[in-house]
Amino acid sequence: MSAALRWAGRARSHFERFADAWLAGGLGVLTLLSRWPYRARMLYNWDAVQFALALREFDVAKHQPHPPGYLFYVGLGRLLNIPLADPNLAYVALAMLFSAAATVTVYWLARALYERATAASAAALLAVSPLFWFYGSVGLTYAGEAFGASLVAALAYRALRGDARYLYGGALALGLVGGIRPSVLVLLFPLCVGCAVLGMHGGIRGARRLALAAALMLVAVLSWFLPLVWLSGGLDAYLRASTQLYGSVVLPTSVLGGSIDVTLAQARYVLASVIVGLGPLALAAFALPFYARRAGWGMAEWFLLAWIVPPAVFYTLVHFGQAGYVLTFLPALVILLSRVLVEAIAVGSARLRRPNWRWGLTAAAIVPLCLVSTGFFVSARPVPRHFDNRAGDAWVWRAKDEANDWIMSRTVAALREHEAVIRTYVETIRTVYDPADTVLLTELGNPRSYPWLRHAMFYLPEYAVYQVQLGEMPLGFYAPQSAATMILTPASTVTVPRRVRRLVWFVDHWDPAVPRPRGLQEIRLPYGRFLYVLPLGRGRAQHAGYTFVRDKR
Repeated sequence: MSAALRWAGRARSHFERFADAWLAGGLGVLTLLSRWPYRARMLYNWDAVQFALALREFDVAKHQPHPPGYLFYVGLGRLLNIPLADPNLAYVALAMLFSAAATVTVYWLARALYERATAASAAALLAVSPLFWFYGSVGLTYAGEAFGASLVAALAYRALRGDARYLYGGALALGLVGGIRPSVLVLLFPLCVGCAVLGMHGGIRGARRLALAAALMLVAVLSWFLPLVWLSGGLDAYLRASTQLYGSVVLPTSVLGGSIDVTLAQARYVLASVIVGLGPLALAAFALPFYARRAGWGMAEWFLLAWIVPPAVFYTLVHFGQAGYVLTFLPALVILLSRVLVEAIAVGSARLRRPNWRWGLTAAAIVPLCLVSTGFFVSARPVPRHFDNRAGDAWVWRAKDEANDWIMSRTVAALREHEAVIRTYVETIRTVYDPADTVLLTELGNPRSYPWLRHAMFYLPEYAVYQVQLGEMPLGFYAPQSAATMILTPASTVTVPRRVRRLVWFVDHWDPAVPRPRGLQEIRLPYGRFLYVLPLGRGRAQHAGYTFVRDKR
């Protein structure tokens, strides 16, 4: 035998022994590298700015970050910010690392549930998921949620198979991941409890082991919860901030405090986000009945379903803030539908009497799906929003708006346009208006504008900023430069610094339901945005029921 053949034989033997490690590691590296060219250059949204502000001052009462608090996530951000000296880049780097870790974890979990073809398909399809790719490129917690949920699920499945070591490891992981995304702790708790209890019929014996696992989880939770409460100024201050956020944000969207229209809207948002997350793999859902009839519905499928249902129900009936929430259970959906696809391909290869073609046929099916998902994320462009002349049925315009907000906005082009809008506002305001005699106004409740308060605070810290509340909500304003909490001041009179000569609105478009003050100047900006400027005149101005007056002291 020649040296070349011996080398080829050793290489093949090595790959067969370590194929899973090579595939998982390679997909993880590709995930990490693919995020870098499309990373966010600026803080993406309200929450991203709050995490960045937490690097300067950690204060849950000021929503830096917002309740329930993300102590470990901010701590990791601070560690990365030391060498990078860029809050946005620190959190983006963290998202990139989390997304790569999630890809590797999904591979190993799918490998434990099924076979190598399903594991490789699931990890590859998750890596190029437009939604997963997007949140692996911006400085938010959702890539960490995907990783944390996948890690906890992987350990829970091992515990389900009766291994007590994984019972303890899963309990620790569940508690610690709560310091990054508390939602994972709550929404995967039923899965972990079910796996632990059912695992008692396998290799886990005795209630004492379950009690020890519960104690380990409690210790892990207290490791971040106690410091979080201390940093928040005590339990009362922490509960006050959390209750205020729950009452103003969560309760109005839940079945307990919202309307049926709100619940139906959240169901649409969840479904749209899942479709974006799955990409063309979503079509495999139509083959689920065929799969169930042919392959049956076994322990692996029930396990994945138990992972999917609690967060999906919670997000539909309680609260769904943005598309990244579905990353709690998207890995489970990807694994399940990848298994359906691979099984269908196996049936095809068997009917062709070519079982050796299975890997080739699988690759022939997976590669186009990956290319379609990649093409959508990289090339799709958002549709311009039309606020005026919206003739026709209201439901058509609502559908267009929702498609733009929940589907087309999770692309590279949408991210770059969003950053260009922020940059345009910041550069125009800083170039034209003196911070010594200018007040910036942002609005909460303006249906034609994003609430830009946090971006104004972070990127224009030299300006006095006020947020006023519009619409059906009671009159109230927030002045971050003088506030100890995020709670709005319930008043209609806003006292601005004595030297202020003008008010500048940091909004996308004027709310047509609000009359324009006399003397308001409208300045058109790129990307269909506007600046609105109102000279303060004799030291008094009226707007939407608010009176702005100069401080006479």
